[in-house]
Amino acid sequence: MNKIEIRKGIQLRKIGNRYMIVDACAGNVNMSKVYSLNQTAAWIWQCVADGCTTLDELTERLCQEYKVDAEVARRDLEKQLADWQAFGLIGWLGKVLL
Repeated sequence: MNKIEIRKGIQLRKIGNRYMIVDACAGNVNMSKVYSLNQTAAWIWQCVADGCTTLDELTERLCQEYKVDAEVARRDLEKQLADWQAFGLIGWLGKVLL
């Protein structure tokens, strides 16, 4: 099973009641690319950061946390992960990150 990998230097930040992904390289934050997340997306990001790195693991945790159907959870996760990959925020272990 492919494992999700967060690109090096990317960090989740909570500012007030908002969540943002920022590129923090060498202690500096690049504010030219900031990605805003809702609470659920931030929760998913944190799961990946904490080591929950396969689609199956994420689906199971999302179903437990939010009491959603597995098909719905998987479909929503696939879309979210595809968006993050398109933005170059994540990749898959063993594959080149964008």
